[in-house]
Amino acid sequence: MNCHSPNPETKNLLLFRLGWGEVSDSIWKPGSEEGGVQCASCHLRKGNVYGPFPKDGNKDRIFQNVNIPHQGFIPQKEFEKSEFCKTCHQSPETAKQINGKFLMDTYGQWRRSEFARSNVQCQNCHMPHRKHEWKGISDPEMVKRGVQTFLQVVPKEEGAEIISELKNTGVGHLFPSYSVPKVYLEILAEFVTGERRKISEKTLGWMLDLELQKEIFDTRLSPGESAFLSANLSKEEFSKLKRVEFIVTVDPKEYYKRMFQDNWNYRDTFREDTKLWVLPNLKKALAEANSAKYELVRLEWKK
Repeated sequence: MNCHSPNPETKNLLLFRLGWGEVSDSIWKPGSEEGGVQCASCHLRKGNVYGPFPKDGNKDRIFQNVNIPHQGFIPQKEFEKSEFCKTCHQSPETAKQINGKFLMDTYGQWRRSEFARSNVQCQNCHMPHRKHEWKGISDPEMVKRGVQTFLQVVPKEEGAEIISELKNTGVGHLFPSYSVPKVYLEILAEFVTGERRKISEKTLGWMLDLELQKEIFDTRLSPGESAFLSANLSKEEFSKLKRVEFIVTVDPKEYYKRMFQDNWNYRDTFREDTKLWVLPNLKKALAEANSAKYELVRLEWKK
């Protein structure tokens, strides 16, 4: 809640719906309690409105004018620094770790990368030109700009070797960063006989159990690191080979799918007075998570 919907109105409403407390009075207008990250989440602190310095770099300019929104705001340099994102995208030092790794370590991953040393901030990629879009793993075009893919078929005397690569060339942290998304790599071979066969596959991601207690595997790519797939075909197989495909599929909500499905399976155990509100939202969340997977890249080689 502190990251995804930090406004007190949301927390109050949730406590009330779950029967854990009463809704307290609010000075905000009704309706704001259904929102997630809103303007105030980043720009309002103790009754004051803050924002970045002007693009012209004039740090002496103070925005105080009755003709602009909110009668002006107080400029702070932190709005264009990665540290500003740290609160929601980095576990504190005292937080739980799994196999020595924080559940949220995006800031730390960036801090240890060449991007930090080159002064490339989170905002440069996720808020270009100050656009409040925050695109990431769920946006195919954003992901395509961060990786490069290759496919090669090398004929050999004993047949052929098929090699594919996905390289993290432009992502300023591990790819993917969290334990939620997974990226699937696969090589498919199609033969003149009509047979179509998967000959190599790999999953990129940090796979944890549902209870977030145990690491199953961690195959995430650091900036500049590559994942390779390879397969060998015999001389007879290569003679019948028609086409090879290297397919990269992104599942941005893989962990959520497992978590929501597990909750749905045990829906009969929910408290009766919460089912009316919880079940429709859980069903919607599961449907959205299940529909989030998309094909990122499909490279083809034809004989």
